[in-house]
Amino acid sequence: MIFGFFKKLIKYYVDKFIHWLRMQKFNLELDNEIKKYFEELDKKDEKQKKPEIKEVGTFGEEGWSISIGDIEDGNTRN
Repeated sequence: MIFGFFKKLIKYYVDKFIHWLRMQKFNLELDNEIKKYFEELDKKDEKQKKPEIKEVGTFGEEGWSISIGDIEDGNTRN
């Protein structure tokens, strides 16, 4: 009778330990997938063309303008 109790007790804790190991493995795999996803996002961001900021003149003076991007408007003077 006491051996059956110890056998069940040991089996319970072994099952708990195996479950814990599986959860740790799952967490590590999930962390790795998230890291890969963000690395791919960073690579895509590097490939995108950044807008060009062009400021002509001094702020507040006549003829001052600022352009962001590659859009030419009629007010920009070079």
